[in-house]
Amino acid sequence: MKKITTVGGGTGTFVVLSGLKKKPDVHLSAIVSVADDGGSTGRLRDAYGYLPPGDLRQALIALSEDETLLRKLFSHRFSKGELAGHNFGNLYLVALTEMLGSDMHALEEAARHLRVKGRVIPVSESPAVLCAEYSDATCVVGQYAIQVLREERGPIKRLYLENTCHASDSACQALAESDVVVLGPGDIYTSTLANFVTHGLSGALRTSSARLVYVMNLFSTTESGGMTMMDYVAAVEQYVGRAPDTVLVNTTPPPENVVASYRERGQQLIVDDLGDAAHVVRTDLLSDIVFGAHAHDAVNRSLIRHDGDKLADAIMSL
Repeated sequence: MKKITTVGGGTGTFVVLSGLKKKPDVHLSAIVSVADDGGSTGRLRDAYGYLPPGDLRQALIALSEDETLLRKLFSHRFSKGELAGHNFGNLYLVALTEMLGSDMHALEEAARHLRVKGRVIPVSESPAVLCAEYSDATCVVGQYAIQVLREERGPIKRLYLENTCHASDSACQALAESDVVVLGPGDIYTSTLANFVTHGLSGALRTSSARLVYVMNLFSTTESGGMTMMDYVAAVEQYVGRAPDTVLVNTTPPPENVVASYRERGQQLIVDDLGDAAHVVRTDLLSDIVFGAHAHDAVNRSLIRHDGDKLADAIMSL
């Protein structure tokens, strides 16, 4: 059994896990951010003080058996009344936590109900408040605020937590035992590197013998501005404490109408300035499906994404 661990949150991690779970002889662990504070997750976090359920729910769904009713229910988002914007899976996790008295017990029970292949591990057992200091010396508090910031602040100079959070023993153990650790795709700061400002996680990965794989994003985001691919890799090395052993880069151009839509949102294709380095693997990783933002979701979602099966094939080929 090859032990593969993903570190991140949101849609990017969902895509990677959805592809890898189909591979035989693989044991999967998903280390998930606890800094999410937007949308349904933010409302529930403010009301109950539990671990933010959104990214945990996504990882559970990704690793669950396909075509089960509960899996579909976990993805259902309400559109009317007081529950508008809430996701059933988020409410389910909060209810389980309240009943069982523990976020960890709730996750274990939800994983059993969903017949999850692998483990979903919060990076910390305490909710985190993410902060970013920009090159103009201003600071922004909260993952969602950083993610959707529209004003020109320059690049993020420093990422940190407002509160002290320690990496869970389960997360550190998963990294220590892994053959491969996968970072990305996803928002470089608020999704991927948010985990590594949790005390102890970067140290666990630095001392691990696992191969570190970074999946390069398709487009820039509002938080990454004009960063090139070399900038992304440098940011990983800065916060993780070691450079990726492999960088996976998509080579298939997205449709022009998708590129134009991203351009209208102030986002661009990321400049590939990685050169001919041996650790860079360039291949077709693009999905054929174009996605739209959910009508009841306040967060801008990707219009086009990596293909989970292609990513899984690329990772397994290493």
